[in-house]
Amino acid sequence: MIAAAHALLESGPEALWGPESDAFVDEVSCRHPAGETYRARTVEAMARCSIADDTSRGQFASDIYRHFIWTHFAAKLVMAATPAAAFGAVLQHVKLDELLRASDAIGPAILSGFHYTGYPLIALSVAMSPAAPLITKARVDVLERSDSASRLNDRVVYLSDRSAPLRLTRALKQGQSIWAMPDVVLPSVRTVQVQFLGCEMEVVAGLGRIAQLSRRPALPLFWVVESGVAALHPGPPILPEESEQEFIQTLVTGQADFVAHHPTHWLEWYSLLTDAPLVRAEVKQGNETMWSSITAALQ
Repeated sequence: MIAAAHALLESGPEALWGPESDAFVDEVSCRHPAGETYRARTVEAMARCSIADDTSRGQFASDIYRHFIWTHFAAKLVMAATPAAAFGAVLQHVKLDELLRASDAIGPAILSGFHYTGYPLIALSVAMSPAAPLITKARVDVLERSDSASRLNDRVVYLSDRSAPLRLTRALKQGQSIWAMPDVVLPSVRTVQVQFLGCEMEVVAGLGRIAQLSRRPALPLFWVVESGVAALHPGPPILPEESEQEFIQTLVTGQADFVAHHPTHWLEWYSLLTDAPLVRAEVKQGNETMWSSITAALQ
């Protein structure tokens, strides 16, 4: 696995979309302690909302798992090891034209999508673009623990921080957009229950309230990574006149429609399960176990 990580890094950021990345993903996939759980619970979640048929869900889950490993390990490893080069490479692969035009048209907004394939690369490209939003994160991960010179600490807000809503609202009022992905929640974060593909799901609460206080809309974001290219497609702005519940439900409904058409690009299917916090904790622990080995490649 360390050899595969070194091969990926030695080949440069462009290798993220090549055979070196595939080899690294293969190594991590077979070693991840929660891999079997991730795939099995993904199948279970897809069945709950009748996505695909019984014979297709297993292959879908395998594809999603590979996207998960590529996103959480290949992309983050390259970003942590060679941040400046990674940013340059990402700009060649992430198309922001539609987002920037929409941002110019509506001004500061809550840029909000779900955890789709490659989301750290997308967040990096958006953070370093003219849109330059504050980035919300659920928890510290390998990027923050690295000695990267391009860390965006002054642009990151952790949702577990009690001051997070105030910072986000203030940023919007002062003319800066924020980036938020509400489909991953932590025990310390307030949640709201919504409908997603016919199932109940807990998502991060507060975005509706922030929109109301700042009087700024949400701009839904959608993307897939295919053949090494991701184009951000914004949906219609969601205005803050509705109640918080209605605002978040409208945001989630749009994401659900997208997921229904691109099921292999959403990495958080187990969020639909009643024991989602336990599954998420097992996956997170597995991630930590893998990173304890992989970070040797960063030395």
